[in-house]
Amino acid sequence: MKFDGEILSLRDRLMQHRRYLHRYPETDFEVARTRDYIVNRVKELGFEEISILAKNGVKAVMRSGKPGKTLAFRADMDGLPVEEETGVEYASLNKGLMHSCGHDGHMAILLGLAEWIGKMRDTINGDLVLVFQPAEETVGGALPMIKEGVLEDPKVDAIFGLHLLPDIPQGKAAVKPGVVMAQACEFDVEIKGRPAHGATPCRGIDALLASCNFVNMLQGVLTRQIPPGEKAVVTIGRMEAGEIRNIIAGKARMEGTIRSYDNKVYSIIKENIVKLLQGLEHSHGIKGRYSELVYYPAVNNDVQLTRRVAGLIDPDMLVDIEPLMIAEDFSYYQEKVPGTFMFLGCRNEDKGFTFPLHSSKFNFDEEVLLLGVQIYVNIIKSFS
Repeated sequence: MKFDGEILSLRDRLMQHRRYLHRYPETDFEVARTRDYIVNRVKELGFEEISILAKNGVKAVMRSGKPGKTLAFRADMDGLPVEEETGVEYASLNKGLMHSCGHDGHMAILLGLAEWIGKMRDTINGDLVLVFQPAEETVGGALPMIKEGVLEDPKVDAIFGLHLLPDIPQGKAAVKPGVVMAQACEFDVEIKGRPAHGATPCRGIDALLASCNFVNMLQGVLTRQIPPGEKAVVTIGRMEAGEIRNIIAGKARMEGTIRSYDNKVYSIIKENIVKLLQGLEHSHGIKGRYSELVYYPAVNNDVQLTRRVAGLIDPDMLVDIEPLMIAEDFSYYQEKVPGTFMFLGCRNEDKGFTFPLHSSKFNFDEEVLLLGVQIYVNIIKSFS
């Protein structure tokens, strides 16, 4: 893809933005320093309508004064509780926290776009909204942003987002219509039994034994209740039970996730979790409770809009990928307005950028940021 001269001139500032944000990662909704940096930068670039939403999220609006569509571009702001091991000179200064999912790059791309908009606003039709969203990695910041009006005034007609992905070579992009990321939920299961001395288990109700049986039977839901052609994953990643070695566990708690691409499959899994608990109540005498904590719908790209975006990228730069089992709350924006979520490749074996997302050694070549800005600029130009 040919890069505009205005885009190439942003190279150093994109790197500066990314490295500052990388040094000071913050998590969840507690991204005040990140918010302040973003607000100060967009003010310098001529954005006068700036709102703080969802505690520390930022909405920046540029109105052209000319008729046209209102386009929104979204970046996530939060890092992860990971101790960085990259060894770079701009490594995290916040102990135990790291931008190990590329959100520093996503924000840098949006700040680069903001600079281009500030310079080229006279050539733009319609209005532009930049969305910097907290808490993508935790409970989800998209819904609070929506509830507080991020898609209103001006009313957004289409929204765009992207994610760096080390599964794809640097210089390539995946822009795929339809479902590209799974719907997912985080859930807890609590099992209450009755403690007893380890020498007399007959006097208790073993919550740990019931939990082990639950985990084993849960995998049978995938192999016996879900049609073979469908894809789904259920994971129990954490279990707590018992107090001491010679006491029958009186209670247990499990933490897990459900991931699927299809609503019917997702419902089947949830229904069977409840049925399994009901069965254990009869067979083991326990009391079970299922609770859903966080839910993200599937990321489902608008077909017409996404084909339009793909047409703005050189064909030899596009790659096709299977839908990913990871989740993203960008999907909530897509439930309100047409949206396209794309992936920018950042795998570069020659430079050693091969570690996966969320790794303590994840890093990328900052040249990829130019491609992100150029794609966003091409989208704006196509609507102007």
